[in-house]
Amino acid sequence: MTRKIDLSDLQRSIEKKKAEAEKQILKAKEKERVIRTRPRDPEEAKILDELSILKWQRAVADGKIRYIEKRKWYYEFD
Repeated sequence: MTRKIDLSDLQRSIEKKKAEAEKQILKAKEKERVIRTRPRDPEEAKILDELSILKWQRAVADGKIRYIEKRKWYYEFD
């Protein structure tokens, strides 16, 4: 059994449910982690590397990192 529907009725139905559908989509997207789609600029990568190294060195100096073994350590997060 097939159901026939007028195009204008379909459009009204879509418009009526559109706001709720968009809310649900946005709510679902908030939980997802944003995935980076473009490669990093070489200069940006270099700057981020330097910042990470400085942050690590500061954590070592503040005693937030304890070396347990050669390849095992404890990092105290703030």
